Amino acid sequence: MTTMKKYINYIIENINNEDVIAFDNHPVNYQILDELYDANIKISVITFSTDIIKYVARYTDFNIIMPNGKVDNALHIITGSEVIQTFARYRIRYYFATAPYMVDKALYQTLPEIAEIQLALYHSSEALFIVNRPSILNQQNRQDYSYIGKF
Repeated sequence: MTTMKKYINYIIENINNEDVIAFDNHPVNYQILDELYDANIKISVITFSTDIIKYVARYTDFNIIMPNGKVDNALHIITGSEVIQTFARYRIRYYFATAPYMVDKALYQTLPEIAEIQLALYHSSEALFIVNRPSILNQQNRQDYSYIGKF
């Protein structure tokens, strides 16, 4: 069994019915959603990704918690202060995030509007899982990026 498959299986074993789970848009997250659906685990999905919302609505029977905000068609996300307020109202069990860069255990994002939302999800979640392999960011260039949390 591949390392990723073991990782996904471990995660699924620790998710319960009615958990609120946050997802960024990443191929691994679609696999996690499929595995949860196949395991008949009923979760509520919270996300700022319009692609994840569309996928969950089309291929699962999970609840979807949709934040208020403005749809950015170019980035396929929902943005705005209302998004952050929505996420703050929920107790999120796990957040499956993507981060383009890291320094030590600190994670960084290139787009401030996404970083602000990811930071809010990070603070509202019990646990953070990174589903991609971030690039190592040079210490001197850190000020050009937005902090999104630690893992």
